[in-house]
Amino acid sequence: MSMRVAVFGPTAVGKTEFAIALAQRIGGEIVNADAVQLYRGFDRGSAKPPLGERGGVAHHLLDIADPEMPVSVAVYQKLAEHAIREIERRGRVAVITGGSGLYLRAALGEWRAFGSPPQEDVRSWATQASLEELRARALAADPGAAARISPRDRPRLVRVIERAQAGVSPRVQSPLPQPVLKIGLQRPRKDLYARIDERCALLWPLLLEETAALAARGEQAKALVQRTIGYREALEAMRGERQADEAIALLRQNTRRLAKRQLTWWRREPSTIWVRPDDGLAQLGPTLSVLYAH
Repeated sequence: MSMRVAVFGPTAVGKTEFAIALAQRIGGEIVNADAVQLYRGFDRGSAKPPLGERGGVAHHLLDIADPEMPVSVAVYQKLAEHAIREIERRGRVAVITGGSGLYLRAALGEWRAFGSPPQEDVRSWATQASLEELRARALAADPGAAARISPRDRPRLVRVIERAQAGVSPRVQSPLPQPVLKIGLQRPRKDLYARIDERCALLWPLLLEETAALAARGEQAKALVQRTIGYREALEAMRGERQADEAIALLRQNTRRLAKRQLTWWRREPSTIWVRPDDGLAQLGPTLSVLYAH
């Protein structure tokens, strides 16, 4: 059985293009590990590759849910494990890539996620509670989990309370079940920030269009909009809370901060081969030839 591949790195580093080129080289299929790209309607703002830009490579776990139906890490993990098994059954290589570290680790089996069923008493109470009351109860139930969630993210705060009340741990670390070739992508910071600034400017009109459509779909979709970089700033501009120039500047700043957090997360990842996207395949050539002979 071929070794699985994980491709990760900060936003705007070039993961999509690199992963597609890599998959073409080794006979792979891509499994999405980006939490936002799971949802229909979150397209260019999440850097989801359009069908015509996928290089003929099969992609899995894109557009699998409407934003009104949140996908938990536990559910995602089951779907990812099934997709990977099917890819390998066909004699192909699973290339798992995305910007959400927890989802990627869940797909690889490095984290085992446990779900809990909805609890009607909690959800009934939550519909009447203020955000302040909801966050206070979540912090009391599981301080560590609640502290990592936006104070405005009502659905995820509810899930913290439900899991705590059910006595379920959201995730536990587990040994890696199978060898994985881990490829980290990096660029000089100046180069990365220039790419972020350019992407923000180019995407802004599309973000406004997508955000308008998503915000009209209801509270669940709006909650996802409000916690997602790019869509959140676009929504504030649409509401008149910020001028366009101010919103774009904030988007650039928030995206840079996201890239920094992602780098901090991935720098701790052991056994990673770090390459630049532009010449990474050339650097990996001997390794790929040995591991993925076709």
